[in-house]
Amino acid sequence: MSRTYETTVRQALQMAQNSPTGELDPQILQILENYLTQLWGRIQAQPETYVMTVLEFAVFNLFRARAEFQNETARKAISRYWDSHTASNNTSNSEPQN
Repeated sequence: MSRTYETTVRQALQMAQNSPTGELDPQILQILENYLTQLWGRIQAQPETYVMTVLEFAVFNLFRARAEFQNETARKAISRYWDSHTASNNTSNSEPQN
């Protein structure tokens, strides 16, 4: 994925998260929907192993109340994200061994 596309998705996500009414501009919604569709395809292709990035999780989290994501595949993907995120934080916060 290109950095330009990631930047566009990040900007769209920020606009969605900061929307005071919760309503999204159709163009912003389309950017996020396209990204979500690609992400869900990656998760479904590797339902037991795919670990979302921070950006992927943020977009997924925005839409996770949808009925199509109320399933075991989605729950496991969320769990793997948090497990990975927690593990990486524990590693970076650990004190050096002497």
